[in-house]
Amino acid sequence: MNILLVENDINTLRNLNTILENLDHHVVGTVSSGVDAISKARNLKVDLILISLELKGELSGVETAKQILSSFNIPVIFLTVFIKNCLSKSLQLPDDAIVVSKPIKRDHLEYAIVRALKMRINL
Repeated sequence: MNILLVENDINTLRNLNTILENLDHHVVGTVSSGVDAISKARNLKVDLILISLELKGELSGVETAKQILSSFNIPVIFLTVFIKNCLSKSLQLPDDAIVVSKPIKRDHLEYAIVRALKMRINL
């Protein structure tokens, strides 16, 4: 599966690259902003996007995901350090959001990818 990583923490990126490589997935790009993520989603063959909820810049992780979902129908997995904040309605995550807590654990990410694949089939 071709995966785009949208993350601004270098340690998380290293961890994700290692895990995804071990799961036989291909990282097609890494970016640290929502604007760059949308551009990559438009220009690359991307099957899945992992987006940090703690993105800094013009677009939040949630806003980036909403634009990607509405424009490209690419499934998204959210990554966050603050998992308890995801329960808040103020964050405005999609109802079917898939969230993985940082630091990323292989089995949690693997399960999330399986769920995202099922969502992709239904998109």
